[in-house]
Amino acid sequence: MQKITKTRLSQDAAASIKEYLRKENATPGDKLPAERNLCETLGISRTSVREALRILEIQGLIEVRPGSGAYFLGWKNELTLSLTEWLPKNFENVREHFEVRQLIEPHAAALAAERAAPQMIARIKETLEEFKHALQQEDLSATILADTEFHRLISEASGNHVLTLIMNTISRSLMDGWKASLRVPERPEKTTTEHQRIFDAICQRDSDAARLAMLTHLQNAVKEIEHTVS
Repeated sequence: MQKITKTRLSQDAAASIKEYLRKENATPGDKLPAERNLCETLGISRTSVREALRILEIQGLIEVRPGSGAYFLGWKNELTLSLTEWLPKNFENVREHFEVRQLIEPHAAALAAERAAPQMIARIKETLEEFKHALQQEDLSATILADTEFHRLISEASGNHVLTLIMNTISRSLMDGWKASLRVPERPEKTTTEHQRIFDAICQRDSDAARLAMLTHLQNAVKEIEHTVS
């Protein structure tokens, strides 16, 4: 039997929410049921519901407003646009996205190599596997979700609460970099290899190697994105 992953559960929940929106003939601006109601209706945990909403948010179908709830934006899914159509209009946001992450994440990876607790290393490893599974299933939104979580967990493993807060904000609100890089041909497969190098360096408590592996990963991604629009 195939292992039922957390990602698969959230994917199924996202599909159920989309079916609900269709049956309700939802229009842009309509508010989705509260998280607690979705938990009860779908019979899953709040964590899985939040991941399902995150998938829909990545797809551009909903907007989650802190303290207010989730709102339907419409059926136009920006991930269905071709990269060559989407990227030129969003390239400046993508460039700034990676510029900031190159300032932050190499240091976060180095600190994670020094400080990560065993349970955090286990969570990062689980996310690596979720990324690989989503990639095998050719599920772009789930791949993006796993990618953002990998980077967010590394910042959390650094033990620096400010770094964690910054990466939480980037991974929640500034998604253009992930949406661009994982649509460049062969970049997802390269990302798998590069993520593994970062993870191995953290496991080996090699802060210099973790810093370099993270910086190289981010530089490679932005170079290939730039090549796409050149």
